[in-house]
Amino acid sequence: MSVDGCLSALLTRGLVRTRPAADMLAPSSLLSGSGAPLPLDHARLLSLSNGLDAYGGYFRVFGVGPWSVRDMRRWNATDGWRRAWDGRAHGWWFIGETAWGDQYAYATGDDPLEFDATVYRLDACRLEAEPIAACFGDFLRDEVARNATAPRDETTVAARRRFGDLEPSLQLTYVPSLLAGGEEDLAHVVELGAREAMTLAGDSFRALAAVPAATA
Repeated sequence: MSVDGCLSALLTRGLVRTRPAADMLAPSSLLSGSGAPLPLDHARLLSLSNGLDAYGGYFRVFGVGPWSVRDMRRWNATDGWRRAWDGRAHGWWFIGETAWGDQYAYATGDDPLEFDATVYRLDACRLEAEPIAACFGDFLRDEVARNATAPRDETTVAARRRFGDLEPSLQLTYVPSLLAGGEEDLAHVVELGAREAMTLAGDSFRALAAVPAATA
């Protein structure tokens, strides 16, 4: 199914919230500082809707510029939340996320001509990556559209019943974090701004990583 067809099906069923189309001729539409362009199927979506969110804001695809779901360039800035991860966010260009902070991303390199269109998911606790789609079109169909209809994760379904729809600027996070021994119980989940939540997650990861060295 094409990007156009997938988006049309989602809109027909009322499963996504869209934004006005992005200007894909603007310099901000480039993937990163290396000058790599977004894959054509990804650029096509943004030319129709400047990002989108599904399942009441629990799955987000970022866009470009201030009128998008979230501006990719600002979200990928090295002086933002990425700094808290002590280099683990290096080499990735983040294009979307779940409400839990799991990030969707492309792997990036120095040569824009060798760009890999594979979409990865990086978990919010450790930023450990797994490939989930060979291209953006597959990601839109198999990850976004499928979860818009019926999320695989039962905790996400339960969280929406508890918290309702979320603004894409917010994330859900466990306090204390699961890495710090927190319980995987919705009673311990709070809403935080996305940047604050990802910074907190990075701080928790670095603290855990420092434990063996401190106790050796």
